Amino acid sequence: NSVANFKRKGRDDLGCDILESSRAELRPRLASPIGYSREAARILAGDVIASYNAMRNYFRKVGQCIEHVDPHLCNNAGLVARLVDWEETWEVGARYVKSKPLLDSVCDLVEEIKAAQRLAPELTTMIEDCDVELFMVLPRLVVLCFLDKPLGGRTELVRSLLPHRFGPVSEGSGQTLRLDSELKAVYDRFKETMTLLTTSIAPASTPFVAARRSAWETIVRQAVIGEEADVMRHACLGGAALAEHRKTIAELLHSVERWSLELQRHCPEDWNQCSAILVHCLTGGTQKDPPWKFQV
Repeated sequence: NSVANFKRKGRDDLGCDILESSRAELRPRLASPIGYSREAARILAGDVIASYNAMRNYFRKVGQCIEHVDPHLCNNAGLVARLVDWEETWEVGARYVKSKPLLDSVCDLVEEIKAAQRLAPELTTMIEDCDVELFMVLPRLVVLCFLDKPLGGRTELVRSLLPHRFGPVSEGSGQTLRLDSELKAVYDRFKETMTLLTTSIAPASTPFVAARRSAWETIVRQAVIGEEADVMRHACLGGAALAEHRKTIAELLHSVERWSLELQRHCPEDWNQCSAILVHCLTGGTQKDPPWKFQV
């Protein structure tokens, strides 16, 4: 790969531990111990194994026509194409499949985005069409999902993309999350907005869990559809209170947008890889190119 793969980085540090982690993820298990679907993990692990098998198939076939192989390996178009796919896939495996906390975070986030699709069918259309608007909505949802459960597995994905915004975990306290002051401020605003909506937009008889879920769904729909959508139209509020709640949601999403941009700009290569695997998992792994016709 380091000699022939001139179209990418030519990495020589992607080891067999990536393959072993992928095989382990694909082994049958009774149920997910973390309470959500492992479909995203299986897609990413399956890609690693598929690219490995494609390389093996290439070597088997090229062994039958070795006289056609150019000694300058980078001149063999079929080999280069396989290596490009292998390196791209194994880079994802090295970052996400090998790291169980990060892989769990991706699985959780994919399931939450699927729930957002049910709330706002417009999001499904964006994903299917790979619409440019999707890449504005996706980082918003990543930030909101983190703010909703900052002590859960979702933290690992945001921490990997914005490591400078997180402090070290306290000794002996795995549930203590240290955020910098700016990230803590938007988290506090999110909590205040959720508290306000939970206690006001649903009828007083609504159980707390259902009321909180309704508040969360209201924010998610607004994040997906945009300011032109009137997601508060069914709220049990009077005119002045309704206007105040709309303003509160708009201010929260304005703050979230700033973090959405930082997520994309802090390390564009990392975010591009992250957004690509999220879309890949959301489409069921169907966006990868079909196998190539054999070529030396």
